[in-house]
Formats: sequence, structure tokens, C-alpha cells
Amino acid sequence: MSETVADEVRAREASAREIVAQAKAEGTRLVASARTVGEQAIKEARQKFHRYFRDEVRRAESEAEVSAVNIVDAGKEETDRFYSDKKSRTAEVADWLAKEVMSAYGN
Repeated sequence: MSETVADEVRAREASAREIVAQAKAEGTRLVASARTVGEQAIKEARQKFHRYFRDEVRRAESEAEVSAVNIVDAGKEETDRFYSDKKSRTAEVADWLAKEVMSAYGN
């Protein structure tokens, strides 16, 4: 009877070792699978945010380009106004400059 019980215990221990080995293998497989899924999720998130930030940079550059054109156009208009406002004084200033040079250096 003791031999039968001992055999039964050994059989159960062997069965338990096999179950533990299978569980470890399954755990290893699940960890590897989870790691792969996690790495893929990280990769996709990086790509998504890379595209998002690239598009945001393009949008900002486009807005900056429009703003720069508007600033340059406003500057040109202001320059043209200044020029046209001061254009009438050109002869007066030229005459004054000529008189100053003549008085400083003579005829």
C-alpha cells in the first residue's frame, strides 16, 4: 500500500512539475506577446505624434509666411507714403544743402 501511495505521490509531483513548466512557458509567451504589443503601441504613438508635430510645424510656417508677407506689404505701403509725403521737400532740402556746401567751401 505504501508503494502505491508513494507511486501516486511521485506521479502527482511529476504532473505538478509539468503543469508548472507549462505555466512558466505560457507566462514567458504572454510576457513576450505583451512586450511586442507594447512596443508596437509605442511605435505607433511616436509615428502619430511625429506626424502631428510635423503638420503643426507646417501650419505654423504657413501662418508665419502669410504674416511675413503682410508685414512686408505694410512696410512697403508705409515707405511709399513716407516717400510721397517727403518728395515735395526734395528741392527745398537740395537747395539748403547746396547753400551749406557753398558757404563752407566757397564758390
